Amino acid sequence: MTSNLPQTPSQTRPPVIYRSDEAVTDDEDRQLRGLFFSCFSYNPIFLARRYLKRRPGHRWMVKTETGEIVGHAALHERVIGTETGELRVGGVAEVCVAPAHRGLGITKQLLRSVDQWLQAQDIGFGMLFGEPKIYASSGYVPIQNELRVENWWGRRWNPFHGKAMVKAHTPSPWPRGTIDLRGPTF
Repeated sequence: MTSNLPQTPSQTRPPVIYRSDEAVTDDEDRQLRGLFFSCFSYNPIFLARRYLKRRPGHRWMVKTETGEIVGHAALHERVIGTETGELRVGGVAEVCVAPAHRGLGITKQLLRSVDQWLQAQDIGFGMLFGEPKIYASSGYVPIQNELRVENWWGRRWNPFHGKAMVKAHTPSPWPRGTIDLRGPTF
């Protein structure tokens, strides 16, 4: 399949569009659920709703000239617990690009927009769960902390060792020790 997005420098790519989740239109909701299911087909929840565990507050989308959503990133504003106190983070979720539009830098474009928003809101870290080979080029680095997360099926807290990554938007270092997400992963 070919893409109808230009394969030229980033200034000619379609812009990233920001939407608060509550401002997502019915058409965008339908398209997002289709995009998520095409990218995360192992999780049928996306046939019914546009989020995995909790509704995010913020979304960034890339649309083609015809209005088709081909890229997306969501953000959860969270206060997490650390051994040195509370820390405000932006939990990046549901990052995906339609298969026919991959390799064009859309993920980097989306994450740049999310990072700019985090900096403008004075949120010190972006955090996500994903593959380092995909997110490292956007500045996200793996962390080794033990994480406490809500087991949303059993409603109890469990230690979690996943593919957590962070990107600093502050000179302060990422905290050491156990991190309590105070909810499920994003």
